[in-house]
Amino acid sequence: MNRRSFLKSGVAVAAASLVPATVRSATAPLSVRWLGGAMMEIEAAGLRILTDPCLGEGEEAFVMGDPNEMFDLAKGPNIKTHARLAPFPGLKHSSPDLVLLSHLHEDHFDQKAQAWLDRSLPLLAPEHDTEHLRQQGYGAQALRHGATRVFNGPSGEVRITALPAVHSLNPQISAVLGLGNGYMIEARRGAQVQRLYWAGDTFHAEPVAQALTQQDTPDLFIPHIGAVGGEGALGQISMDGGQAMDFAAQVGAHSVLPVHHTTYSLFREGPEVMQRLYAALRPDWNLLLPGEGGEVLL
Repeated sequence: MNRRSFLKSGVAVAAASLVPATVRSATAPLSVRWLGGAMMEIEAAGLRILTDPCLGEGEEAFVMGDPNEMFDLAKGPNIKTHARLAPFPGLKHSSPDLVLLSHLHEDHFDQKAQAWLDRSLPLLAPEHDTEHLRQQGYGAQALRHGATRVFNGPSGEVRITALPAVHSLNPQISAVLGLGNGYMIEARRGAQVQRLYWAGDTFHAEPVAQALTQQDTPDLFIPHIGAVGGEGALGQISMDGGQAMDFAAQVGAHSVLPVHHTTYSLFREGPEVMQRLYAALRPDWNLLLPGEGGEVLL
Protein backbone atom coordinates (compact mmCIF):
# COMPACT_ATOMS: atom_id res chain seq x y z
CA MET A 1 0.00 0.00 0.00
CA ASN A 2 1.40 3.45 -0.89
CA ARG A 3 0.52 7.08 -0.38
CA ARG A 4 -1.71 7.28 -3.44
CA SER A 5 -4.17 4.86 -1.86
CA PHE A 6 -3.46 4.90 1.88
CA LEU A 7 -5.15 8.19 2.78
CA LYS A 8 -6.89 9.01 -0.49
CA SER A 9 -10.63 9.05 -1.00
CA GLY A 10 -11.00 9.06 -4.79
CA VAL A 11 -13.85 11.60 -4.57
CA ALA A 12 -14.06 14.45 -7.08
CA VAL A 13 -16.25 17.57 -6.94
CA ALA A 14 -17.00 20.48 -9.27
CA ALA A 15 -15.19 23.80 -8.86
CA ALA A 16 -16.57 27.29 -9.28
CA SER A 17 -14.81 30.27 -10.84
CA LEU A 18 -12.32 31.43 -8.22
CA VAL A 19 -9.86 33.86 -9.81
CA PRO A 20 -9.89 37.39 -11.20
CA ALA A 21 -8.27 38.58 -14.39
CA THR A 22 -4.77 39.88 -13.65
CA VAL A 23 -1.91 41.65 -15.39
CA ARG A 24 1.65 40.31 -15.22
CA SER A 25 4.39 42.47 -13.76
CA ALA A 26 7.96 42.12 -15.02
CA THR A 27 9.41 44.08 -12.09
CA ALA A 28 7.74 42.51 -9.04
CA PRO A 29 10.09 41.24 -6.29
CA LEU A 30 10.09 37.64 -5.10
CA SER A 31 6.95 37.35 -3.04
CA VAL A 32 5.01 34.65 -1.19
CA ARG A 33 1.28 34.86 -0.55
CA TRP A 34 0.02 32.24 1.90
CA LEU A 35 -3.47 30.96 1.10
CA GLY A 36 -3.82 28.47 3.96
CA GLY A 37 -2.51 24.95 4.47
CA ALA A 38 0.49 24.45 2.20
CA MET A 39 -0.99 26.53 -0.64
CA MET A 40 0.99 29.58 -1.74
CA GLU A 41 1.18 31.93 -4.67
CA ILE A 42 4.86 32.63 -5.28
CA GLU A 43 6.07 35.28 -7.72
CA ALA A 44 9.68 34.89 -8.81
CA ALA A 45 11.34 36.68 -11.75
CA GLY A 46 7.85 37.53 -12.97
CA LEU A 47 6.71 33.90 -13.00
CA ARG A 48 3.62 32.83 -11.08
CA ILE A 49 4.06 29.61 -9.12
CA LEU A 50 1.19 27.89 -7.31
CA THR A 51 1.92 25.30 -4.62
CA ASP A 52 -0.26 22.47 -3.29
CA PRO A 53 -3.62 23.88 -4.46
CA CYS A 54 -6.58 23.39 -2.09
CA LEU A 55 -9.80 25.30 -2.71
CA GLY A 56 -12.42 23.53 -0.59
CA GLU A 57 -14.21 25.41 2.19
CA GLY A 58 -16.55 24.81 5.09
CA GLU A 59 -17.26 21.67 7.06
CA GLU A 60 -16.60 19.41 4.05
CA ALA A 61 -13.56 21.09 2.53
CA PHE A 62 -11.97 17.81 1.42
CA VAL A 63 -12.25 14.06 1.90
CA MET A 64 -9.31 11.98 3.16
CA GLY A 65 -8.29 9.48 5.79
CA ASP A 66 -7.73 10.88 9.27
CA PRO A 67 -4.11 10.41 10.39
CA ASN A 68 -4.98 11.66 13.89
CA GLU A 69 -7.13 8.58 14.59
CA MET A 70 -6.18 5.11 15.70
CA PHE A 71 -6.92 2.49 13.05
CA ASP A 72 -5.74 -0.89 11.83
CA LEU A 73 -2.76 -0.25 9.55
CA ALA A 74 -3.61 -3.38 7.58
CA LYS A 75 -7.07 -2.01 6.75
CA GLY A 76 -6.27 1.68 6.38
CA PRO A 77 -7.79 4.79 7.93
CA ASN A 78 -11.37 5.98 8.22
CA ILE A 79 -12.16 8.09 5.14
CA LYS A 80 -14.02 11.22 6.23
CA THR A 81 -14.65 14.87 5.45
CA HIS A 82 -12.35 17.49 6.95
CA ALA A 83 -13.28 21.08 7.78
CA ARG A 84 -11.61 24.28 6.71
CA LEU A 85 -11.78 26.69 9.65
CA ALA A 86 -11.45 29.97 7.72
CA PRO A 87 -12.77 31.12 4.33
CA PHE A 88 -10.50 30.64 1.33
CA PRO A 89 -8.99 34.11 0.68
CA GLY A 90 -9.10 33.81 -3.12
CA LEU A 91 -6.40 33.69 -5.75
CA LYS A 92 -4.53 36.79 -6.88
CA HIS A 93 -3.80 35.52 -10.40
CA SER A 94 -6.08 34.20 -13.11
CA SER A 95 -3.67 31.38 -13.94
CA PRO A 96 -0.27 30.19 -12.69
CA ASP A 97 2.69 29.56 -14.97
CA LEU A 98 3.75 26.52 -12.96
CA VAL A 99 2.31 24.28 -10.26
CA LEU A 100 4.46 22.57 -7.62
CA LEU A 101 3.15 19.61 -5.65
CA SER A 102 4.84 18.34 -2.51
CA HIS A 103 2.73 15.13 -2.57
CA LEU A 104 -0.81 13.94 -3.22
CA HIS A 105 -2.57 13.90 0.14
CA GLU A 106 -5.86 15.77 -0.22
CA ASP A 107 -4.88 18.41 2.33
CA HIS A 108 -2.29 19.34 -0.33
CA PHE A 109 -4.31 18.82 -3.52
CA ASP A 110 -7.98 18.64 -2.64
CA GLN A 111 -10.94 17.45 -4.69
CA LYS A 112 -12.09 20.97 -5.61
CA ALA A 113 -8.61 21.93 -6.82
CA GLN A 114 -8.33 18.69 -8.79
CA ALA A 115 -11.51 19.59 -10.67
CA TRP A 116 -10.47 23.24 -11.17
CA LEU A 117 -6.82 22.96 -12.19
CA ASP A 118 -6.10 23.29 -15.93
CA ARG A 119 -4.62 19.93 -16.86
CA SER A 120 -2.43 21.51 -19.53
CA LEU A 121 -0.45 23.54 -16.99
CA PRO A 122 3.11 22.39 -16.30
CA LEU A 123 3.15 20.61 -12.96
CA LEU A 124 6.22 19.35 -11.10
CA ALA A 125 5.68 16.53 -8.62
CA PRO A 126 7.53 13.75 -6.79
CA GLU A 127 8.51 10.71 -8.85
CA HIS A 128 6.29 8.67 -6.52
CA ASP A 129 3.15 10.53 -7.67
CA THR A 130 3.75 11.48 -11.29
CA GLU A 131 2.30 8.43 -13.02
CA HIS A 132 -0.97 8.73 -11.09
CA LEU A 133 -1.23 12.42 -12.05
CA ARG A 134 -0.60 11.63 -15.72
CA GLN A 135 -3.30 8.97 -15.65
CA GLN A 136 -5.68 11.70 -14.46
CA GLY A 137 -4.73 13.87 -17.44
CA TYR A 138 -2.44 16.42 -15.77
CA GLY A 139 0.71 17.65 -17.47
CA ALA A 140 2.81 16.27 -14.64
CA GLN A 141 6.58 15.97 -14.82
CA ALA A 142 8.65 14.16 -12.22
CA LEU A 143 11.39 16.17 -10.57
CA ARG A 144 13.64 13.68 -8.83
CA HIS A 145 15.55 14.62 -5.71
CA GLY A 146 18.62 16.67 -6.56
CA ALA A 147 17.41 17.53 -10.07
CA THR A 148 16.96 21.15 -11.17
CA ARG A 149 14.62 22.68 -13.74
CA VAL A 150 15.23 26.18 -15.12
CA PHE A 151 12.37 28.46 -16.20
CA ASN A 152 12.76 31.81 -17.94
CA GLY A 153 10.51 34.57 -16.63
CA PRO A 154 9.72 38.12 -17.76
CA SER A 155 12.36 39.58 -15.42
CA GLY A 156 14.88 36.79 -14.95
CA GLU A 157 15.39 33.11 -14.39
CA VAL A 158 13.89 30.70 -11.86
CA ARG A 159 15.74 27.54 -10.83
CA ILE A 160 13.76 24.87 -9.00
CA THR A 161 15.54 21.98 -7.31
CA ALA A 162 13.70 19.07 -5.72
CA LEU A 163 14.79 17.93 -2.27
CA PRO A 164 13.53 14.88 -0.35
CA ALA A 165 10.62 15.23 2.06
CA VAL A 166 10.39 12.53 4.74
CA HIS A 167 6.83 12.35 6.10
CA SER A 168 7.64 10.29 9.22
CA LEU A 169 10.67 9.58 11.40
CA ASN A 170 9.39 6.00 11.72
CA PRO A 171 11.00 4.11 8.79
CA GLN A 172 8.06 1.72 8.43
CA ILE A 173 5.49 4.52 8.27
CA SER A 174 7.73 6.56 5.98
CA ALA A 175 7.90 3.59 3.59
CA VAL A 176 4.09 3.38 3.52
CA LEU A 177 3.64 7.10 2.87
CA GLY A 178 6.50 7.40 0.38
CA LEU A 179 8.96 10.24 -0.15
CA GLY A 180 7.58 13.59 -1.16
CA ASN A 181 9.31 16.69 -2.48
CA GLY A 182 10.53 19.89 -0.96
CA TYR A 183 11.75 22.58 -3.33
CA MET A 184 14.59 25.09 -3.36
CA ILE A 185 13.36 27.99 -5.49
CA GLU A 186 16.00 30.42 -6.72
CA ALA A 187 15.10 33.65 -8.53
CA ARG A 188 17.86 35.32 -10.55
CA ARG A 189 17.31 38.85 -11.83
CA GLY A 190 20.54 40.33 -13.14
CA ALA A 191 23.06 40.24 -10.31
CA GLN A 192 20.35 39.69 -7.70
CA VAL A 193 19.78 36.15 -6.40
CA GLN A 194 17.01 35.27 -3.95
CA ARG A 195 16.30 31.81 -2.56
CA LEU A 196 13.49 30.22 -0.66
CA TYR A 197 13.27 26.66 0.60
CA TRP A 198 9.77 25.21 0.82
CA ALA A 199 10.34 22.02 2.80
CA GLY A 200 7.08 20.14 2.16
CA ASP A 201 5.74 17.60 4.66
CA THR A 202 9.08 16.60 6.16
CA PHE A 203 11.18 16.32 9.25
CA HIS A 204 14.88 17.17 9.39
CA ALA A 205 15.72 13.53 8.66
CA GLU A 206 19.08 12.32 7.35
CA PRO A 207 18.16 12.35 3.61
CA VAL A 208 16.97 15.94 3.98
CA ALA A 209 20.01 17.06 5.94
CA GLN A 210 22.33 15.44 3.39
CA ALA A 211 20.54 17.06 0.44
CA LEU A 212 20.77 20.49 2.06
CA THR A 213 24.56 20.26 2.27
CA GLN A 214 24.54 20.62 -1.53
CA GLN A 215 22.45 23.82 -1.44
CA ASP A 216 23.22 27.45 -0.67
CA THR A 217 21.56 28.98 2.38
CA PRO A 218 18.10 30.29 1.50
CA ASP A 219 16.84 33.75 2.36
CA LEU A 220 13.50 32.29 3.46
CA PHE A 221 12.67 28.90 4.99
CA ILE A 222 9.07 27.63 4.70
CA PRO A 223 8.52 24.61 6.99
CA HIS A 224 5.32 22.59 7.41
CA ILE A 225 4.15 22.35 11.00
CA GLY A 226 0.77 21.30 12.49
CA ALA A 227 1.95 18.27 14.53
CA VAL A 228 -0.42 16.04 12.55
CA GLY A 229 -0.68 12.42 13.65
CA GLY A 230 -0.03 12.79 17.35
CA GLU A 231 -1.39 9.73 19.10
CA GLY A 232 -2.86 8.26 15.91
CA ALA A 233 -1.88 4.99 14.26
CA LEU A 234 0.70 6.65 12.00
CA GLY A 235 2.35 8.62 14.78
CA GLN A 236 3.46 12.18 14.14
CA ILE A 237 3.67 12.94 10.41
CA SER A 238 4.32 16.69 10.45
CA MET A 239 6.60 18.77 12.64
CA ASP A 240 5.68 20.55 15.82
CA GLY A 241 6.99 24.01 16.58
CA GLY A 242 10.06 22.85 18.48
CA GLN A 243 11.12 20.52 15.67
CA ALA A 244 10.58 23.27 13.11
CA MET A 245 12.70 25.66 15.12
CA ASP A 246 15.55 23.14 15.29
CA PHE A 247 15.19 22.55 11.53
CA ALA A 248 15.35 26.31 10.89
CA ALA A 249 18.57 26.53 12.88
CA GLN A 250 20.11 23.86 10.64
CA VAL A 251 18.88 25.54 7.45
CA GLY A 252 20.38 28.88 8.52
CA ALA A 253 17.78 31.20 7.02
CA HIS A 254 17.01 34.16 9.27
CA SER A 255 13.49 34.56 7.85
CA VAL A 256 11.05 31.72 8.53
CA LEU A 257 7.46 31.42 7.30
CA PRO A 258 5.69 28.40 8.85
CA VAL A 259 2.72 27.03 6.88
CA HIS A 260 0.52 23.92 7.17
CA HIS A 261 -1.20 25.07 10.36
CA THR A 262 -4.46 26.64 11.55
CA THR A 263 -6.38 26.26 8.28
CA TYR A 264 -7.87 22.80 8.79
CA SER A 265 -9.31 20.96 11.77
CA LEU A 266 -6.79 18.24 10.82
CA PHE A 267 -3.93 20.37 12.19
CA ARG A 268 -3.20 19.88 15.88
CA GLU A 269 -0.84 22.80 16.53
CA GLY A 270 -0.70 26.39 15.31
CA PRO A 271 2.34 28.68 15.14
CA GLU A 272 2.12 29.72 18.80
CA VAL A 273 4.82 27.28 19.95
CA MET A 274 7.28 28.58 17.37
CA GLN A 275 6.33 32.14 18.29
CA ARG A 276 7.16 31.56 21.96
CA LEU A 277 10.42 29.75 21.22
CA TYR A 278 11.65 32.36 18.76
CA ALA A 279 10.82 35.21 21.13
CA ALA A 280 12.74 33.50 23.94
CA LEU A 281 15.71 32.05 22.07
CA ARG A 282 16.16 33.68 18.66
CA PRO A 283 14.81 37.25 18.73
CA ASP A 284 17.30 38.15 15.97
CA TRP A 285 15.40 35.93 13.50
CA ASN A 286 12.44 37.08 11.47
CA LEU A 287 9.43 34.83 12.12
CA LEU A 288 6.76 35.68 9.55
CA LEU A 289 3.15 34.95 10.52
CA PRO A 290 0.82 36.48 7.91
CA GLY A 291 -2.87 35.72 8.00
CA GLU A 292 -4.39 33.65 5.22
CA GLY A 293 -4.17 35.79 2.09
CA GLY A 294 -1.24 37.75 3.53
CA GLU A 295 1.85 38.38 1.41
CA VAL A 296 5.54 38.69 2.29
CA LEU A 297 8.23 40.18 0.07
CA LEU A 298 11.89 39.18 -0.09
